[in-house]
Amino acid sequence: MQLVEVKSLGGLNFVRAAHVIAVQQVEPTKCSIIMIGGTVVNCAEPARDIAARLEAALAGLAN
Repeated sequence: MQLVEVKSLGGLNFVRAAHVIAVQQVEPTKCSIIMIGGTVVNCAEPARDIAARLEAALAGLAN
């Protein structure tokens, strides 16, 4: 299980990389993570930063 730390609008969240369906940019410095089951995690980080961390986490699972 690979957890990725993301800054949420109210603190920190940890999401399981393998359960992320999409990362949607809302504003230049905010995004939403859509997960399996329809859960949405609102984040106070750029989508590109989170997508890069998720890709790295998933690449670590493949090794």
